[in-house]
Amino acid sequence: MEGDMEEYKQEFIQEAREYLDLMNQNFIKLENGDLNAINEIFRVAHTIKGMAGFMGYKNLEELCHKLESAMGKVRDGEIEITSEIVDVMLKAVDAIEEMINKIEEEDSDDINVSDIISDLSEFMQEKKDKEQVREVDLSKESFGNANIRVDVYLSEDCIMKSVRAALVVENLSEVSEILAVIPDENDMEKEDFDGHFTVFIKAPDVSKIEDVMSKIAEVDRFEVSLLEEQKTEVKGEIEAGEVREGETEWDKAKEVKEEGRGKLLKKKDRKFESIRVNIAQLDTIMNLVGELVISKGRLLQIATEYDIPELKEAVSIMDKSITSLQDEIMQIRMVKVERVFNKFPRMVRDLARKLGKKVEFVMEGLDTELDRTVLDEISDPLIHLVRNAVDHGIESPEERKAAGKSEVGRIRLAAWREKNNIIIELEDDGRGLDVEKIKQKAVEKGIITPAEAESMSEDELKMLIFAPGFSTKDKATEISGRGVGMDVVKTTVEKLGGSVRISSKKGEGTKIRIHLPPTVAIIKSLLVKVGHETYAIPISSVIEALYVTEDNWKVIHGNPFLIVRGKLVPAFKLRDLFNVVDGKPEREVGIIVEREGERYALIADTIAEQQEIVIKPLTGYLAKIRGFSGVTILGDGRVVPILDISSLLGGDRLA
Repeated sequence: MEGDMEEYKQEFIQEAREYLDLMNQNFIKLENGDLNAINEIFRVAHTIKGMAGFMGYKNLEELCHKLESAMGKVRDGEIEITSEIVDVMLKAVDAIEEMINKIEEEDSDDINVSDIISDLSEFMQEKKDKEQVREVDLSKESFGNANIRVDVYLSEDCIMKSVRAALVVENLSEVSEILAVIPDENDMEKEDFDGHFTVFIKAPDVSKIEDVMSKIAEVDRFEVSLLEEQKTEVKGEIEAGEVREGETEWDKAKEVKEEGRGKLLKKKDRKFESIRVNIAQLDTIMNLVGELVISKGRLLQIATEYDIPELKEAVSIMDKSITSLQDEIMQIRMVKVERVFNKFPRMVRDLARKLGKKVEFVMEGLDTELDRTVLDEISDPLIHLVRNAVDHGIESPEERKAAGKSEVGRIRLAAWREKNNIIIELEDDGRGLDVEKIKQKAVEKGIITPAEAESMSEDELKMLIFAPGFSTKDKATEISGRGVGMDVVKTTVEKLGGSVRISSKKGEGTKIRIHLPPTVAIIKSLLVKVGHETYAIPISSVIEALYVTEDNWKVIHGNPFLIVRGKLVPAFKLRDLFNVVDGKPEREVGIIVEREGERYALIADTIAEQQEIVIKPLTGYLAKIRGFSGVTILGDGRVVPILDISSLLGGDRLA
């Protein structure tokens, strides 16, 4: 039983965190005037409360009950939604999150929330429960145009009667209009609730009501009555405590799942369509698929070298199967950027209130998918970008008004797929970058020399905001300026094989665009030879390739260039970069690659082939070596370095 409870605990923690995300999202919607968010918050608070009660976390259960009660009064129009009440409720959400973290680490919800409960109670102006319960008139006239009455009797052994009752009402609401529930939800929460309640509804079809009720577990019996002049009564019974196919004890206890944006999922008579998989297991499977890809390359090489028809045929069939397996596991690893983006509305809201700013935050492309590893890595850099956009990008309402702008600043976070890349773009209509101030601060901090500052283009100066320790703010603050963490953004993106570009106009705003590969585990690459050495260049970085001739090779002031369609492209010989001295090629080839919007030519002896490779990251001391993003293993067992174009060609100026 102990092992079962631990399993329930892990599922409880994971689901509770999903519900917390929904709470944060819906509180922002509610503050912005979306009254539909009230029911969602109420439902989520009720669900977490029920699960916490089942697991024995009484402190968490009490806090959720208070939050639920407050939302009930909001729903009933007794509390007017203001930013102040939302502040208090969000503090309650933060406390719930703190409790969940403590439950995971210490199996305890012992967090002091007396101040939050006191604040919630103050807003609610709670009154003590009356000692006597008022008799309720259950006649039809009490509930307007109700035409159906449903009496529900829950099973004696139902663990959480209030949660089961809420589920019954929720399911009935999907096929009818709920006009009244007797007793109300507050009374259902009391210990003396015996599991019998009545629902008055308006519905066109009695059969739909019967169908819904017959599929709900832990209902001993139900009675459906028509509220007309000639009343007829239909009764239905199901065995007490019946568990439907595919339903676990945990499902019996809570019966509430998340589907899409918080729709209650009726698990009875449904087969499981998805399962939860541990991330570590997913990584292990990905590594095994990578080993299969390497072995596939080896077998293909053997089949070609020895020209064995039967082996070629077998390898060809296996090749298709491994490719399909690889595609499937890559799809499983893909997750929507919504997972990270949904953190930001709450963060923007809190920062804007703290700084006295008005900000409209817009998100687009939430369905865009990225490899889980890429998305996890890019999460912190995006947090830096969004925080800095609010703090340093958007001006105060007074500044904006003086500049002829709307008092409300606008920040847009968008994601989309473009060819083989995923683009994430953050744009604000704030004060923009002051290039002269950037130049001045960079010289003051010794990031560049005065001579370099004068020779740099405007775009190069803007990129200085990504230099470590750079900030245009004169005084550090808790949130600080657009320089804090910006070097982390650039370093992380380039480590993932992506790039960052920035465009800005003083007084009008700033746009930062991040290019990312959709995955970093298995990539297509160009294998090139330099002497006896082989190097891999990610195809995503390659634009084109051409032979080096006397006509297109130029050296100007000691700097080599390759002329590509009339334009000078800076050239770098891999032979010189890696100090390769053996073998002199008869003819060299230039591989044109792109870095931060600029093109460069990497000069190799020859191109060997194009091949799918598995990236093995460098660790320990090797991880500090510039120019390589990792290594791969070829079919014949050779270890080949994978070139990291950004760090290989990056200057010391922004390193």
